[in-house]
Amino acid sequence: MEAAAIHEREQEKLAARPKSRALRLPRQVRTGLLYLSLWIAFIWAVFPFYWMIATSIRGKEEIFQRPPSLLPHTVTIQNYVDLLVGAQFWRYAMNSLILTLGVTIISVLISVTAGYAMARHRFKGSVMLPLFMLYGQMFPPVLLLIPFYVQLRFLGWLDSLYGLTPVYLSYMLPLCVWLMRGFFSQVPLSLEDAARMDGCTRWQAFWKVILPMARPGIVAVATWVMIHTWNEFLYASTFILSEKKRTLPLGLSGLIGQYTTDWGVLMAGGVITAAPILLVFFFLQRHLVSGVGGGAVKG
Repeated sequence: MEAAAIHEREQEKLAARPKSRALRLPRQVRTGLLYLSLWIAFIWAVFPFYWMIATSIRGKEEIFQRPPSLLPHTVTIQNYVDLLVGAQFWRYAMNSLILTLGVTIISVLISVTAGYAMARHRFKGSVMLPLFMLYGQMFPPVLLLIPFYVQLRFLGWLDSLYGLTPVYLSYMLPLCVWLMRGFFSQVPLSLEDAARMDGCTRWQAFWKVILPMARPGIVAVATWVMIHTWNEFLYASTFILSEKKRTLPLGLSGLIGQYTTDWGVLMAGGVITAAPILLVFFFLQRHLVSGVGGGAVKG
């Protein structure tokens, strides 16, 4: 009886197997559907950037034509000329550049030293401190607007670029320190011990041995801070009051009027504003991916 039951089950499995194969799509069809899905996702992500570039080189009459055309009928750089001729755009760009470089340099210096200390030294609260730092990342940025505003007004730092610097550092440093801590934790301690045995001081071992191995993490942190500082709008629009202190995102928002908007100039400004970040990401993407992955794996 048991042999007959086993034989029946085997026959049922054999009978069901061709049916399951019949329901399975051929490999070529599955590969085609996969590539089709990837192309749809690619077009969905890239089309806004294409439309921004295409609008920036259209004439003012062609921008508002109906129905709109995918390709510009006439190519003009007049929108770029209107944007770049004048001191306002260059002033906004200089403000963004100064703020971005300042915040990036300070973030890298603090995150490298703090991350190394947390990775190499054990002290009371060394386990809970990184978790407590990341706890601040759970709050949305808009929730901190009023506390930051009260502090900056008390210090007299409203409407200033150096007033924005500690604001940006407060919500960027926790993640930067976390990434650098994870990256330094992956560097074997034996390398540092070997350098110390060869006569290097702790600082020399850190500078000549540990820091070069942490270069991808430093690039990842610097790139992340640059992107967020360069594009930040919420805090800048709240704490910057005068036009001469505006950053690029805040200055471009001024092109949107109550009754009319110069879309060609606005799109040209968007292209120029995004270009530096795209170039930085293009040349440093290898270090960025390896740095974020290395810093996030081990904590």
